[in-house]
Amino acid sequence: MNLVENIFKAGVVGAGGAGFPTHIKVQAKVDTVIGNGAECEPLLATDRQAAVHFAEEIVGGLKLVMEATGAEKGIIGIKEKYEDALSAVSLVLEIVSNITIHKLGNYYPAGDEFSLVKDATGRLIPEGGIPLNVGVVVNNINTLRNIYFAHQGTPVTNQIVTVNGEVKNPMVLNVPIGTHFRDLIEICGGVTTEDYTLLIGGPMMGRISDDIEAPVTKTTTGLIVLPSDHSYIVRKKRPLEQDIRWSQSQCEQCRDCTEFCPRWLQGHSLAPHMAMRVIDYNLDSEPHAKTITSSMLCSECGICDLYSCPMNLSPRIIFKEFKKRLIADGIKNPHNNAELQERALAGYRNVPKDRLLQRLEMERYDVYPKLVKEEINVGKVKIPVQQHIGTKAEAMVKPGDIVGKGDMIASIPEGKLGANIHASISGKIESVGEHIIILKQ
Repeated sequence: MNLVENIFKAGVVGAGGAGFPTHIKVQAKVDTVIGNGAECEPLLATDRQAAVHFAEEIVGGLKLVMEATGAEKGIIGIKEKYEDALSAVSLVLEIVSNITIHKLGNYYPAGDEFSLVKDATGRLIPEGGIPLNVGVVVNNINTLRNIYFAHQGTPVTNQIVTVNGEVKNPMVLNVPIGTHFRDLIEICGGVTTEDYTLLIGGPMMGRISDDIEAPVTKTTTGLIVLPSDHSYIVRKKRPLEQDIRWSQSQCEQCRDCTEFCPRWLQGHSLAPHMAMRVIDYNLDSEPHAKTITSSMLCSECGICDLYSCPMNLSPRIIFKEFKKRLIADGIKNPHNNAELQERALAGYRNVPKDRLLQRLEMERYDVYPKLVKEEINVGKVKIPVQQHIGTKAEAMVKPGDIVGKGDMIASIPEGKLGANIHASISGKIESVGEHIIILKQ
C-alpha cells in the first residue's frame, strides 16, 4: 500500500485546525514541502511541545511527503524564540541534507500559510490561491507526525491539546479523540473561576462555547478557559447588529485595519476599511461589488478587530457576513490576481505576540505548559463523524458492538472527499449518530 492509501486509511487530516484531508495534499507535485511549527496562536504550546518531544517522527513524516510529492527541498518553520524546539529538531536534521529550519519571529500570524510561504521561500500565493499554486505543500508538524504513523499502519486516534487559562495547572495533553472538555479541565485540576466560558482553539481565530461536554476532535489544538465577564468573551458575544451600528457611528476611516491586514500587505485586493465604508454609508452594492467580493480573500485572522482598530470595531465580522450572503447567492470568488507585489511597509507590520496579548488582556495566561506525553486514560469518548472538510463519515458500527482502539468505526463513501474515523479507546459502542459514543470496558 502506498503513502496516499495509508494516509487515507488512517484518517489523517490537517491537525492545525483546518481539517483538510491530507491524502489529497500529498498527491500534488511540488518542489518544496514546509512543516508548519510556527504555533501561530498566542497561549498555545501544542506545536512547540510536539517539536521538542517528537522531532524524529515529524522529520520522518516530512521525508515521506517530500518523497510522495517529488519535492527536493523540505523546510520546518519554527519561531526563533523556541530554543528547545529548535534544538530538538536540529539534532535530528544533523544527518539530513535536504531539510532545513526556517526561524520565524515571535509575531502573529507567523503560522498563516500565506505568511509562512512568503517568509520561508519568498513566494507570494495568488489571491484566492493555495500554496500549491507556487509549488509548495504546507503541513502542520502534528499532521506530519500522523503521516509518519499512518505509513506504519497506525490510524489517527489521539490529539495533542493545550489546556490553558483559568485552570489550576495548565498542560499540554495527549488525549484520545472524543475526550470531553470536562475531562480535560478536571485533569488540569479544575477551574479557578466560578463563571467561565470555553475558547476552543486560540484567541485570534478560535470560537467560544459553553458546552463542557463537547469533544476533542482531530483539529482541536487548544482549550482556553476564560471568565465569562472577560472583555474578550463579551466582545465575542456581541451581536452583528451592534457591530454594524457601532461602525456607522464610530468608524474613523483611519485605515489601521487595512495597514495591518496580512493579505493587503501581500498585495491582495482586500482593504478592510473600504468594507467598513460600504457598511457605514449604506453604499449601493453594484459600484462597490469589488469591495464586497474581496471579503472572500479574508483569512479571518482577527488582526483588524482584535489588534488594529482603535474604536473596538470588527471588519472581520462584516467580511464574514458578506461571505455568508455571497455564498448563499451562489457567487464565487472572482479575485485571482497572481501578479502580486508586497507592500513597502510589510516587513514593519508584523504584530508582536506580547503586544497582542496586552491588547487581548490575556498576559497573565502567557505560560509555557509542559507536555504530559503519556496518553490520558478516559472512560468515555464522543467521536464526531464529521471532523474534516468534505463529506461526513458513515458509521460502520452499531450500539452494542465491541471495538478495539484503532478499529475503523466510520468510513468515507467511495469517491467523496473526507477522512475515515477510528475508535480512540477500546470498549463498547453506546450510541451511533452525529457522534459515536464508546464506553471503555
